[in-house]
Amino acid sequence: MPVLIVLMLALGCGHASRAPAGRRPPPNGPSARASGSDASATAAQLSEETHALLRAEGDLLWTRWTTGSGSLPASALAEHPRLLQRESIDTVSAAAARSSGSDAVALGLLSQQLATLAVSREAGAEIDALERARSQLAFPAPGETRATLGERDLDRLLRDEPKAQKRAALAQAEAKVAQTLAPLAIARDAAVDKAIAALGLQSWAAVQERAYGIPLADLARLAESTLDATERVGARAVSTASVRNLGITADRLRRADLPRLARTALADPQFTPGKAWPTVRDVLALVGAPPPPGLRVDAEPSPSKGARPLALLVDPPADVRLSLRPAGGFEEQRATLHEGARAVGGTLIDVPRWELAQLGDGCAAEAVALLFESLAGHPEWLRATTQLRGEPLDDMVHTEATRRLLAARRAAALVLFEIRRREGPGTPEAQAALYRGLLQRALFVVLSDDDAGRWALEAESSMRSVTPLVAAVLAAQLEQSFGASWWTTPRPVLKQIWAGGRSLRAVEAARALGLTQLDPAALAAVADERLHYSAPDAPPAPPKPDYKYMQGDKKKRRKRR
Repeated sequence: MPVLIVLMLALGCGHASRAPAGRRPPPNGPSARASGSDASATAAQLSEETHALLRAEGDLLWTRWTTGSGSLPASALAEHPRLLQRESIDTVSAAAARSSGSDAVALGLLSQQLATLAVSREAGAEIDALERARSQLAFPAPGETRATLGERDLDRLLRDEPKAQKRAALAQAEAKVAQTLAPLAIARDAAVDKAIAALGLQSWAAVQERAYGIPLADLARLAESTLDATERVGARAVSTASVRNLGITADRLRRADLPRLARTALADPQFTPGKAWPTVRDVLALVGAPPPPGLRVDAEPSPSKGARPLALLVDPPADVRLSLRPAGGFEEQRATLHEGARAVGGTLIDVPRWELAQLGDGCAAEAVALLFESLAGHPEWLRATTQLRGEPLDDMVHTEATRRLLAARRAAALVLFEIRRREGPGTPEAQAALYRGLLQRALFVVLSDDDAGRWALEAESSMRSVTPLVAAVLAAQLEQSFGASWWTTPRPVLKQIWAGGRSLRAVEAARALGLTQLDPAALAAVADERLHYSAPDAPPAPPKPDYKYMQGDKKKRRKRR
């Protein structure tokens, strides 16, 4: 409880506590000499230019996602060199300091965005080298010599492989290749630190604290408290799932087994192609947020489209798009619940400035998306939507509870990894040891030496795992607050959260529920309830075989003479 009180106090000031990003203008610098009106006018121009950049990037991403062709979104930045200048950060920071209310918050967010762009430019060569190597990472299939498998294939291969030895061989082949990324990751980190210093942005820690509005020490406490609160229920979930889904005891569980541990193919026949979005529309209508006519939905089953659903908030609330490629299956339904909630939430944003809609950590909006996603593991929703009954229903509910727990625990471990790896030695060996210890603790699996060398695949220049961690905790609190069958009745609170856009902090959203703190105990309680679920009825009887069509052809045999 003391940890949660500290977190509450750190976040309690909400929007008002956010300081503009970027270096403070020197007393005799150009920003100090400029009049307040000049700084405000220039900041307004920079705001409009950044807004135009995000719209252009959104259009390019939409084209590539839905057609498989077109320029990369990052190419749009080349037409906006002014946004990469240090003076632009200073100007917006100065304007933010002279502003108040929503203008001050919006300009603070803009300053942080410009700082991020500037760091990316200064460290661009090293960042690009690592990202290029990650995207081109390839490894051979067991028994093969040619590297024909990509990093993106790994989870699917491990999920579909029934033999533990082959899973282990696949994971080892990938991990050995991933170790080559370590020098690139260390060079990227050094370049980012150098860029932050050159731009006068204080330190990596200061940049992250401004981005998330919370001291890193409090983020570390939240991550630790999440691991502690979910330790017992997580161990029980993994122990049961490893026997049920893999046929092995938890002490034999390895990293290679995790994708198959949460395999949901059993439910795929229940979710036919073309039904995912109509199902989500029905849920959104029940909670009082039907998709508006202005939402642009592309549901063409084109093979060139991105396979998974994607909500793209190009310029919310006016320009929000949803790409779907109907293929059917449980995972498509779960992803459509998540992205459908993001899309409709984007159309309901109601803030006075675009920065408040599009900039910020997005934790509150992501929590609502995870709340809708959790319906895929809710027994009552599954009973109403599918024919799953009895033991198959139990298995799905328990497997989804396990997956949800492990996702939150993994995010917590990666938050701690990003913080702690910058506090200790920067050698590859030290990074690998830290990564190994945290992931083993979070996921209840054994990581080999090769697995530990994968740290460079997951090490980031920022702290992207903060959003999924905070959102997972808030989503569980939302679910607890709403109660059973929450999706069957209008929920005005959801509209309040959506209205705040990406800039709405998680604790601000919690206040709408009458809550005062982020409490990971809610995540443990929701998972525990799911794991105790037992379907009240037997599964439907399997159809009787039609022996008429199972018999062989009846041919008259010739009599022997």
